[in-house]
Amino acid sequence: MAIPKQIFQTFITKKLPLITRYHVWNMKRKNPEYQYYFYDDDDIEKFLTEEFPPLYIETYRKLRIGAAKADFFRYAVLYRKGGVYLDIDSSIVKPFKELIKENDEAVISAERHENLYVQWALIFNKNHPFLKKTLDLMIDNINTHRYPHDIHATTGPTVFSEGIRQTLQENPATPFTLFDGIEFRGYLKFKYKLGKFFLYKKRSQHWKQMQKHQEIIF
Repeated sequence: MAIPKQIFQTFITKKLPLITRYHVWNMKRKNPEYQYYFYDDDDIEKFLTEEFPPLYIETYRKLRIGAAKADFFRYAVLYRKGGVYLDIDSSIVKPFKELIKENDEAVISAERHENLYVQWALIFNKNHPFLKKTLDLMIDNINTHRYPHDIHATTGPTVFSEGIRQTLQENPATPFTLFDGIEFRGYLKFKYKLGKFFLYKKRSQHWKQMQKHQEIIF
């Protein structure tokens, strides 16, 4: 079954700066065959409540920082629906048809950091085991307060990469495609210029700063 031709993005509000709206428009322009879906925080709560058991929304509501909520959402929405997720401050260079083959079930790419996989862009069919394992590990991290000041480990690339490793240990035949190149080799771009400045405005509003001064879980 082919990966559904749909794109998901999220941010705390639908009021996006002009530069972000441009990159969204450009992504739609390069992928006219894809449907585009944007979720703000209210949309995510509704989605989790309607699509998952109560444990999911109860756990999600324990998160205090937007970046961790976006992590939770990306795994959940692709597990339930399948498609492409891209961080709101990232962009594309080439259309997805040059990246995704019809028989792909999941397309992952190594990060430049050792032992990690890219998580700012996710490409999955629905119900993929990598996402289910990641959701299970993440929910356990949150409910045990395992890493109270570390989004990366609690909900981010660390737990996603561990989910991949554990799944392959349990079932080496799990279907996936490892992209030939680091961080999607320029097909996708991590952090377009000035995106962080216009989205967050104050350095103190960025999750890397926020997690230093408060626990990430209620």
